[in-house]
Amino acid sequence: MCPIIYGIHPIEEALKSSLLQIQKILISAQTPHPPLQSILDLANRKKIPVTLTQKEILERMTKGGVHQNVVGLIKETPYADLRGILSHWKKKGTKALFLILDGIQDPQNLGSLIRTALGCGVQGIFIPKDRSVGVTPVVIKASAGAAAHLPIVKVVNVANTIDALKKEGIWVYGASGEAKDLIYQLDLNTDLAIVIGAEGKGIRPLVKKKCDRLFSIPMPGPISSFNASVSSGMILYEAMRQRFAKEE
Repeated sequence: MCPIIYGIHPIEEALKSSLLQIQKILISAQTPHPPLQSILDLANRKKIPVTLTQKEILERMTKGGVHQNVVGLIKETPYADLRGILSHWKKKGTKALFLILDGIQDPQNLGSLIRTALGCGVQGIFIPKDRSVGVTPVVIKASAGAAAHLPIVKVVNVANTIDALKKEGIWVYGASGEAKDLIYQLDLNTDLAIVIGAEGKGIRPLVKKKCDRLFSIPMPGPISSFNASVSSGMILYEAMRQRFAKEE
């Protein structure tokens, strides 16, 4: 069966994207409401076929997911490659900002991470091939369609990927709860890749050794850690704050 995406926002963003190729759209609404009609109009302009079907069929296809009466069949789940991302960054001539996710397994977390990363100007995300969730329909839905616009690379070895980034002059900083340096003490206005570890486990020891520097987020409250998507949001917005401050 073809990979699918579902939901109003994910499909609308996929129709605007060059990363995802929708082959066919299925709807279960006899009278489309305005957001759904907007999808139909976009599909018509791109000459993508639309088929009316039963809601029960969409329920089975999405395994009970919130499909909002629309499912898209896509050619394949797209992944970018390291060389392509680095080439695009160099051509743009802007400061690098990449995200390395070391073993995120929760699809909701990954979806939220992708959405936040896109909003903060991240140019690419690297995820390991094994012991990590990939770009699934649930992830695309959780990202509200952001996964259709942000290049994501599936790598065999995270440590080797860090080495490759370092060769390009990119600093690699890792988020670690035990680190003495606080995020606010670092200069993030540089070519940078940020490593976020798995939920509950953090960054693996070998990957941690590869980082140029480790940092933590101050937590004066009674809890010991934030989840990966919340931590990433704090870190990326601090990087963005510093970069905007330098431009003033």
